[in-house]
Amino acid sequence: MLSIIPFYLLFLPLTIFFAIITIAVSIFDSSGNLPNRVGIFWGGLVCRLAGIKVHVDRGGFDPSGRYILMVNHQSWFDIPVLLVALKGHQFRFVAKQSLFRIPFFGQAMSRIGYIGIDRDNPRRGMKSIQDAITKSEHASILIFPEGSRFAQLGEFKIGPMILAIKSGRPVVPVLISGTHDVLPKPSWRIRPGEVAVRFFPPIETKDNYTIKDRERLKQDMWNIMHTHSKETDEWLAKKRP
Repeated sequence: MLSIIPFYLLFLPLTIFFAIITIAVSIFDSSGNLPNRVGIFWGGLVCRLAGIKVHVDRGGFDPSGRYILMVNHQSWFDIPVLLVALKGHQFRFVAKQSLFRIPFFGQAMSRIGYIGIDRDNPRRGMKSIQDAITKSEHASILIFPEGSRFAQLGEFKIGPMILAIKSGRPVVPVLISGTHDVLPKPSWRIRPGEVAVRFFPPIETKDNYTIKDRERLKQDMWNIMHTHSKETDEWLAKKRP
């Protein structure tokens, strides 16, 4: 556990170092699988440096499957926490395009195969959705349906629903609890603590939803995650000392 200044003094150079390692190993593995493992190691290291303990309940989640993972978004710390929770599963984040312009970090994201979305240009956004499906045939796609960070479950965007329906893959709802307490928006102060990540049964999209049903899928997904939000908070509370 580190106070805020020592944490960032270590976090920044370590992130640059692992970004360079990711770029380097991608030369030998264009699939992104090996670079993804480097990213997972980085995520675990960041959590340990910050004094974060991650409790994971995968339920019946099959790590060999290929899904659309829809996760609520509470904090920037969701990223390293999810890398810990999804260890052993190949997946790719969908992230805002501006993150890919960060030196080293953005190049590393690209080499892993993460997908950038242009939120300000709907036409480019739709192309990004198609690119996400094409580029991630061998990996799951992880997306934050709220599009931004919220302490409580926010309204979902329609783009993730279109992505899920077009992909034909099952959608796995994933709930995070506790990361807002670790690093609330817009604070930079890290508060060590315990967080939870819980996986719920997949929802089949193929033959159940068409593009015309995107609003129905959005509401169905929000209802599922809203229903389990309090339960997940209580599950985490039992894990805390």
